[in-house]
Amino acid sequence: MFPSTSKTPVHTGRVRRAAGLLVLLLCSASTLFAGVMMQGFYWNVPGPWYPTMQNQATNLSNIVGGYGINRIWFPVPQKSASGGYSMGYDPYDYYDLGAYSQNGGPGTHFGTQAQLKSCIATYKKLGISCMADIVLNHRTGGASEANTYTGGSTYTDFSGVQSGMCKWHWYDFHPNQYETSDEGTFGGYPDITYNSGDAYNDMKAWLNWLKNTNNAGFDSWRFDYVKGYHSWVVHDMIAASSPSYSVGEYWDANTTTLDTWTSASSAGAFDFALYYTLGNICNATDGSGYMPDVFDVTKCYAAKDAAHAVTFVANHDTDAIITDKMMAYAFILTYQGYPCVFWKDYFDNNLATGGGNGSGWGNGINKLIWMREKFANGGPNIHILKSDDSQYIIYEAYGTSASQPGYIVIINDDASQWKGTTITTSNGYLKNKTLKAYAWSSTISGQNTAPNNQACDGSGNVQVWAAPRGYAVYTVNGF
Repeated sequence: MFPSTSKTPVHTGRVRRAAGLLVLLLCSASTLFAGVMMQGFYWNVPGPWYPTMQNQATNLSNIVGGYGINRIWFPVPQKSASGGYSMGYDPYDYYDLGAYSQNGGPGTHFGTQAQLKSCIATYKKLGISCMADIVLNHRTGGASEANTYTGGSTYTDFSGVQSGMCKWHWYDFHPNQYETSDEGTFGGYPDITYNSGDAYNDMKAWLNWLKNTNNAGFDSWRFDYVKGYHSWVVHDMIAASSPSYSVGEYWDANTTTLDTWTSASSAGAFDFALYYTLGNICNATDGSGYMPDVFDVTKCYAAKDAAHAVTFVANHDTDAIITDKMMAYAFILTYQGYPCVFWKDYFDNNLATGGGNGSGWGNGINKLIWMREKFANGGPNIHILKSDDSQYIIYEAYGTSASQPGYIVIINDDASQWKGTTITTSNGYLKNKTLKAYAWSSTISGQNTAPNNQACDGSGNVQVWAAPRGYAVYTVNGF
């Protein structure tokens, strides 16, 4: 017999629709987020990692001229089945953030709960939001138990977790009497159901517990592997926990599919479409990529729905843009959408400051962040100026005042030649001004130099140029 009636489905279509109205009221603005995010870890970071993150908080809050990131993405926080060896994607005890001695001892791979709380508090004091990586699809590490539904045994007995919380059993997983499966499984781990059992309410409670500064202090969510479960689960978790921002890892390059998921879930989505598009351009070192593809709404989710697109160049799971990566960063950091910088690129791969004149990557990610934040208020209003040449594109971010005049961007895919032309801007804050390329780059030997200043006349006519396999971002000279 199925366990007591307390394990029957905990919500209905009516409840989900009501939650939908609430989330639109509370959280719709969170998807219209300006600024720059950073993924604060990479695969197999050395432990304990939280102190390393904390040591960089002040630097990341003031990268150039008082401007920096506005959100830091933390690794998965809870104790996992493989303990201190785990990157967190095999969750075991949700309420153990490193305080209990289980699965190899106290702490997680990233540190203790006290270290986590201290790290979060430091970032939040500096005005930087803290986003937790949340795994809702599966759970592992449970003991074997008799499974009434399958007639066999499954590793779904979590009554032994030291926190004493979320002590689930087989009826909290697929298959069961109410739902045999959902959209996907992962790694053979027990697959959580949200149509019956305790998981639906327990996970809502856990997210709110994570927000409490006595426990952690997170304020936003990154949902892992959202292809594996119903979109309404994310939708309802957001409604229940009211985060300042949420984004899902819907690993798909189909922008229509991404649109469908973000609409149903009320969360943003990582722009895998743009990631693959930029990879095709940057990795083609002969310059054979097609630059205007970045404006194609079928190949760039940020072009289709900037309010819900989180753009990125690499992350802990995939780092396939292996050449001329700064061309990709130049685009995501000056274009619409919510850009996410990868910690490893910034700190380990020398992309923060580049390498200076004559070598390396021009002046790097820092100047691009500064230009986005200072001159386009962290959320550019984009106007495309040139998209009819396969090898280079030009676009501008509109200005809002003389002190925030916007900028013009040119990105050049040609493998050997400088590219440029005369364009006409309608941005009045750039007219009758001398424009300077404050951010620039090229990987071609001898070409990694800043372009010359250019005069913009009263009609908005100005020449802009970028070195081969490089970019330049122009604004008014004198800042």
